[in-house]
Amino acid sequence: MKKRFMLIVVVFAFCLLVAPVWADNYFLDVIPMGWDYGNVPVGTFSTASFDLVSLGPTEVWIYTIGLTANATLPMPDAHSDGYTLGAFSFNTYPILPIALPVGEYISVDVVFTPPSPGYYSVYLGIDSNDSVPPPGALAFLLLEGYGINVTVPEPTTLILLGLGLIGLAGVRRKFQK
Repeated sequence: MKKRFMLIVVVFAFCLLVAPVWADNYFLDVIPMGWDYGNVPVGTFSTASFDLVSLGPTEVWIYTIGLTANATLPMPDAHSDGYTLGAFSFNTYPILPIALPVGEYISVDVVFTPPSPGYYSVYLGIDSNDSVPPPGALAFLLLEGYGINVTVPEPTTLILLGLGLIGLAGVRRKFQK
């Protein structure tokens, strides 16, 4: 009888203490959780799309989305200087703050345009009321890529190649006769 009473007390205490915490959770899922743009030729661009999905049980508020050089606060507000940072910029941008109903999502497109060869990185920062990591209330997603030179053949190289092919065709024709 005592064991049964203790079990009931433990279950009751569990329900009182843990159930309210579960009810107040807000779940935000970010897909993908970072991006490697790889090798992008200088003067061109590559775009990555990030979906911010509300998984419930109630709506999720997204307060700020910005680009920052470090995964620390303060994070710039995208409404001021967060649209572009170095070689990275927003292509599309939602109006914030926004309440995301359960099951809904918004997309944020980040464009990587390397101005010169080399390694580039930045963090996409998201400030929300997400209470369950990852990503959590403050998320910093690493975005990185390399700018590379594209070798374009010089006109003289193409002329030499053409003359070589013409010469080979002439030699072949001579031996066929």
